[in-house]
Amino acid sequence: MTVRRPPIPVGGALSSLGLVGCLVLTGCSGGAGDDGGTAAPLPSSTSAAPTTASSSAPPAYELPTSCGALLTLSQIDAALGSALPGETTFTVGTAEPGIGRTGRITCGFGVVPATDTTGAGSPLLELSVFTYTDAAAAADRVAATVAAQQSQGVRREDAVVPGADAVLLTGVDGATLVATVAARTYSLSMVPGILDAATTPPALAGLMGTVLTADAPEPATTSATGSAAPTG
Repeated sequence: MTVRRPPIPVGGALSSLGLVGCLVLTGCSGGAGDDGGTAAPLPSSTSAAPTTASSSAPPAYELPTSCGALLTLSQIDAALGSALPGETTFTVGTAEPGIGRTGRITCGFGVVPATDTTGAGSPLLELSVFTYTDAAAAADRVAATVAAQQSQGVRREDAVVPGADAVLLTGVDGATLVATVAARTYSLSMVPGILDAATTPPALAGLMGTVLTADAPEPATTSATGSAAPTG
């Protein structure tokens, strides 16, 4: 298989369709007196039952620190119907305040390692996660990327990925599925030749669903427990 161009980023510089890869979240007490008579009742002390207040705070999202936390090789092989050759690479990107991007990580799957005479090959499958200052910044960046790709002849169509706004970009250099969840964007790109044109979109959508499930932030629950002061 010949890989002509590497995929491109949703959050950074754009090339043809290389694609949007490096581009894109728990009573009363009384007693007898000493004289044996009936003691006057002691003041009653009533303690209210402990009260617990729970609230679900918006979960804090942190970028994954490994590719396996997003997508495993066995999941990729199952989706593609065959094993990808090569290695997996993990790259941490930098923030780009100018476009509201606060972070990025990129995973390259199926990378032919470098040799003494050649550099490392381009990934056959590339996954990126981008974080932004807010949801509006993420949406704006995707819109700008899509517009730039369409101006270069890339086809754009809506895609279905549960829990996300998604769009599929296809061109001569491959296909990229972009999914946006809140203030983060995911980009999954595949070079031509791994699957045919009919099976590539559902394969990308299935893999993206797996990624979003694995990368969903854990709900943060805060609770406060207290007892009312005794009353007499």
